[in-house]
Amino acid sequence: MEAWRGVSLFVLMLSGGFGVGCGPEAGWEAEVPGGTSVAVQEASLGSGGAQPCGRSPLSVGDLQPGMEGSSPESLVPVGVQLFYAADDGASGRELWVTDGNERDSRRVTDLRPGPAGSTPRFLTRVGGRLFFVADDGAHGPELWRTDGTSQGTVLVADIRPGAAGSAPDNLTVVGARLYFTADDGVRGRELWSTDGTAKGTQLTQEFAPGPASLFLDDLTEWNGRLALVAYGDMSVTLWVTEGGTGTAKVFFRGPAQTVLFALTPVGLDRLFFLVDGGLGEADLWVSWGLPLLTFPLRHFPGDYPSELTPMGNAVYFMAGAEGFFGEPGDHRFGGELWKSDGTLLGTRRVKDVNPGPAGSLPSGLTALDGRLYFAADDGVHGRELWSTDGTSQGTVLVQDLEPGPVGSTPTALAATDGWLFLSAATAERGREAWYSDGTPGRVQSLRDIAPAELGSNPRGFVRSGGYVFFVATHPDQGEEPWALPFLLMGRCGQGAG
Repeated sequence: MEAWRGVSLFVLMLSGGFGVGCGPEAGWEAEVPGGTSVAVQEASLGSGGAQPCGRSPLSVGDLQPGMEGSSPESLVPVGVQLFYAADDGASGRELWVTDGNERDSRRVTDLRPGPAGSTPRFLTRVGGRLFFVADDGAHGPELWRTDGTSQGTVLVADIRPGAAGSAPDNLTVVGARLYFTADDGVRGRELWSTDGTAKGTQLTQEFAPGPASLFLDDLTEWNGRLALVAYGDMSVTLWVTEGGTGTAKVFFRGPAQTVLFALTPVGLDRLFFLVDGGLGEADLWVSWGLPLLTFPLRHFPGDYPSELTPMGNAVYFMAGAEGFFGEPGDHRFGGELWKSDGTLLGTRRVKDVNPGPAGSLPSGLTALDGRLYFAADDGVHGRELWSTDGTSQGTVLVQDLEPGPVGSTPTALAATDGWLFLSAATAERGREAWYSDGTPGRVQSLRDIAPAELGSNPRGFVRSGGYVFFVATHPDQGEEPWALPFLLMGRCGQGAG
């Protein structure tokens, strides 16, 4: 991994001379129950100008009465509905849905009757439908889809007949198709895709002909193409498949001990990723859309760079921290916030928030309206909420929620329609939900779900329809779904229906 250092690269790369563009995401538009398209329903709610209505979240389902709760996970919005997996204590873990208006949730269908449950996972929105992997007890883990009704919940294709199932994984939407890896029992685990029908579900690429297979991972949509990593006995390869032709090209190949991960598209032309050559440290790489324009940008000692997050013309990440097993990081600056525009000169530290080798260890990187929000410890205020416009001067403390050296330790940051939602802890209230429009000093708390300093540990904030949903723990209900009305200005008093 040292060979590239000092090698002269294209002047264009050094100067950052490539143009960058942005475009709309490709996807399916489909009808939802009631005959209204997802696009129309979402437009009617208004994607701009919406705001939190009050500070009092609503319980939308005590699915498993008692202190344990149903442990909802994988909250995914589809139109005005929110889907998630939960265990009601009787049917096992199944798929549930709510629109918030019912003040309750309902099970979509009992896919596997009995206490075992079908264990839905990899919930993925494709247009107006939800795709997921589940085991109904007869077909093994296979790909399913639903429109939110029991009748509309169907097996997409029985790729591997029998109880073993094909175990689809890495569900990724590219254009009008859903790509995934699956094992049909004959060819080993390979790349498949579907249009949502059994007839339209097919083997897309056989990377290792025969029953043996490569380990395919990190499927990523990249401007209408599919990028993925293939691990083999002799090498590790970054493949990029053209969506229209299905032709796969090699963009990177390394020896078998290589670890390649964190594929992150930025704009229309760049794909960032990390490469560990087997030394336990990583290099940041970029591809400008062609194999010949794929090259390393910088080596980072210590822990892997983490949380690669696109915003505008660059990717942001934390780098320089000490490794998990004590591997030395950046001795001078420690773990701090970095950015890269895909050029050597444009890969740099944003700001030394906490001077010294400890670093501020930024986490929870979340882009909102041209600013990046994150939690960091400056050594004075403790771990608090910060934001940046990508410059040192524009990197500021948003608010000191818990004065003192400990801080409020913000987590679960999520951006939706001009608002930032997060979980933060104070000595008085414990860990509860907060929100902000991004203005420094204007971070507000929701009303406590758990009394006093217990805290409800909210997480998974996501907007669907007229609500922002999240998961929180009430001392009497356990961990269950909650919702905060989120409507256009002037509609807060009218309800979300």
